[in-house]
Amino acid sequence: MGTSTPFLQDFDTILNGILTDWQNQFPDADTSKGSLIFIKSACLASALWGLSKKDDWVAKQIFPDTADFDYLIRHGAVRGLPIKPGELQSDYITRLLAYLQQPPAGGNAADYITWAEEVAGVKSAYCVPMGQGYGTVDIIIVADPTLNGGSEIPTQVLLDAVFAFIDPLRPVTAKWIRVLAVVLYNGANTDVTMATTGNCNKIQTQADITSYMSALTPGQPLYLSQLINLALKNGATNATISAPAADIIPDAYHMVRPGVINVT
Repeated sequence: MGTSTPFLQDFDTILNGILTDWQNQFPDADTSKGSLIFIKSACLASALWGLSKKDDWVAKQIFPDTADFDYLIRHGAVRGLPIKPGELQSDYITRLLAYLQQPPAGGNAADYITWAEEVAGVKSAYCVPMGQGYGTVDIIIVADPTLNGGSEIPTQVLLDAVFAFIDPLRPVTAKWIRVLAVVLYNGANTDVTMATTGNCNKIQTQADITSYMSALTPGQPLYLSQLINLALKNGATNATISAPAADIIPDAYHMVRPGVINVT
C-alpha cells in the first residue's frame, strides 16, 4: 500500500511557518517562546495540524490502496465486488486492484478469473481459453487452505459452487465451461535434495525453498537454478541438486508444491 502523506505537516513546521509570517509582517514583534504572539501562534498551529491530519486521512480514503479497511470494502461494494467471508485485507485489495486494472470485458479470460475468485473458499483461479477446443473455457481453482482443511486442492463442493456462480454470467459464446481442481505435479509434492559447500545457513535455505515453491502458480516452472540461488544467498559457495533431476515444467492444470526439503 502507498505511504504518501501530501497533506501532512508536523506541528513544529506549521508553527515555524506562522512565526515566520509574523516576523515578515512585523519585524520588531516579539515572537519568542512564551510571548503572546508565540502562544496564539501555537494554538493556531495546533488547529491547523489537526486539519492537516484530517485532510491526509481523507485523501487516503479516496484511493483503494491507501484506504482504511472499512472504506476499502466500500470501494469494492460500489463496484459489485463484495468481500468474501474470512478474507484478509491484503487478499481483498489484490482482488479489487485486479478488478480496477482489468475491468469486466464481456467474458474474457480475466473475467472468468474475477468471477471464480469471488466465491468463498477460492484462493486463486486461472483461465485456459479454448481448453477443450473452440467455444470452451477451463477454469483452474486453487482453494484457500484456511477454509479447506489446510489443503489447496478444492473439494467437489467448492468446484460446483464456482460453476454455479459463473454459469449464469458467462457469455453465450462460451458453449462449454469446466471448473477443475488444480492438480499437483506428478500427483504429489515435490521433494528437493540439495548438497551445499561453504558456510550455508541450511535451515534458512530450506525455509526459503519451501516458501518459493509454495508460491508457484499452476503452469509456473520450477527452475533448479532458482533453488541454487537461494542457497548462495544464504552463504553457500556452491550447491548441487540431486532431486529433482531437472527443471519441472508443468502445464496450466498442474502446480508444484514442496515436499521434503533436505539441504546438507
